[in-house]
Amino acid sequence: MDYFKSFLAVAALLSWVLFSSNSNETEILYWGQTGKLTWEDFSGEPRFDFEEIFALTSSGIMDYKGCKDGIINYSIKSYFEKKESWVKKEARTEYHLAHEQLHFDITELYARKLRKLLSTMEFKCGEEQNFEKFIAATLENWYNEQKNYDIITRHSVDRAKQIEWEYRIKMELSLLEDFAD
Repeated sequence: MDYFKSFLAVAALLSWVLFSSNSNETEILYWGQTGKLTWEDFSGEPRFDFEEIFALTSSGIMDYKGCKDGIINYSIKSYFEKKESWVKKEARTEYHLAHEQLHFDITELYARKLRKLLSTMEFKCGEEQNFEKFIAATLENWYNEQKNYDIITRHSVDRAKQIEWEYRIKMELSLLEDFAD
């Protein structure tokens, strides 16, 4: 478990570094920026050593800005990494694309949950460690939700479960519309 928490802290830190530079801007899509994902957005090289995985959506949450007027200043965004996302030829179907889109939608859902939670809190400069722990807890929940989605839908093979997930995530996103970016 300590390894996982360390991983989340590193992932959050990498996200902060990623967004502190605009050089990768064309390789990043923010949720809602261009509508739904297309297969053209998946520009990474497929991993053929992962035989059971036919497509991979690389997405994340977080945009850290620093401190202003004694308060930690942040902006929460969900993003999709084009060069880290890939698809194998046999999976280039609308059905598989919808499965990958839902991975990105789950990322946005957890960004909204995080915005909602943070809307009731304030972290002062110097409390970065507490802020990072708070963020890590939400990222752990997001990570688990992504895993559960693939396990329960069997990576989209169980079409009935896929439909259930699509409905639930769409409903949760609409309930948190006030916390959209």
